[in-house]
Amino acid sequence: MRLMRFRDMKWTIRTGLLLPLLLVVLPCRPAGAQVDLTGEWSPRVYNEAMDIGDYTGIPLNEAGRLRAESWHPEQLDLPENLCRPHPIDIGLRVSVSQLRITTELDNETRRPIGLRLHVAWQEPEQVIYMDGRPHPSANAPHKWSGFSTGRWERNTLVYTTDHLKEAYLTRTGVPKSVRATVTTRVHRFGNILTFIFIINDPAYLTEPYIRESSWVYDPNQVIPPFPCEITPDGTIIPAGKVPSFLPGKNDILHDFATEYGIPPESALGGAETLYPEYIKKMKTMKVAPRATTEHYKRIQ
Repeated sequence: MRLMRFRDMKWTIRTGLLLPLLLVVLPCRPAGAQVDLTGEWSPRVYNEAMDIGDYTGIPLNEAGRLRAESWHPEQLDLPENLCRPHPIDIGLRVSVSQLRITTELDNETRRPIGLRLHVAWQEPEQVIYMDGRPHPSANAPHKWSGFSTGRWERNTLVYTTDHLKEAYLTRTGVPKSVRATVTTRVHRFGNILTFIFIINDPAYLTEPYIRESSWVYDPNQVIPPFPCEITPDGTIIPAGKVPSFLPGKNDILHDFATEYGIPPESALGGAETLYPEYIKKMKTMKVAPRATTEHYKRIQ
C-alpha cells in the first residue's frame, strides 16, 4: 500500500511539472480555432481598377462619384502621399502583398487572444481580436488598420473592421469614408488561403462592395523591409500645387470607356451596373468610336 502511494505521489509530482512545460511547448491558437491560418502566404494579385474613369462594379452613389471624378493621379506624388499607408483591405490586395499571419498573445498572460496580419507593402499590421472584447466608441482614434474582432463560423474566420481612416477603395480615387466597415471572410482550402472583403460605406456606397484575394502557402517566403523616403516639397509637383479636377472638368474621365469600347455611362459605377440585366441597357447606349487613347493608368 505504501509503495502504491509513493508511486502515485511520484506520478503527481511529474504531472505537475510537465503540464506547465506542455502549455509552453505546444503551439497556441486563438480560442475556438478550427483551422490553422498562421504562416507565410504568397499572393495571387489582381491589380484591377488601375484606369482613371474605371469605376465598373462599384455601387457608387452621387457623392462617391463626385469625389472620384475630382481625383487626379498626380496627387499620389504629393509629399504627404508618397509614404501614405494603404488601408488594410487595400494593402492586402496591391503588389507586393506577401502576407504573414501569426498568433497574437496577451502581453501579461501569454495566452492567445487573436491573430496578427503583417503585409509587405508599406508594412501595415492588423490584429484580429478573438477574445470577446467590444469595439471602441465612435470617438476612438481611427487607424489605417482599424479595429477588428473575429469569430469562427465552422472552418471560416469572419472578422469585422471599423475605425478605419478615410482612404480609397481603389487606387484611382474612388473614396472610402471613416464610416466604412469591412467584413472579411477567410477560408483555407489546403494550401490556398482566400479573403473575401465585404465593404459597407453609407457615405459613398448604396450597396456592399465585394472583392476577393487569394494566397498560396509558402513557408520559405521572406518578407523584406519596406523603406520609404519622403521627397522635399516641390521635387515632383510644384510647391503649393494640389492636382485635381473641378466638377465636370475631368478631360480624361471617359478615356477608359472609349479605349475599351463601352458606353461612358456604364464605366461610372452604380448599383445598377452590377447586375446582368444592365447588359441589355448597355446595348441601347451610345459608344464613342473605339480608338487607342492617351490615358492615365496606374503601374502598381
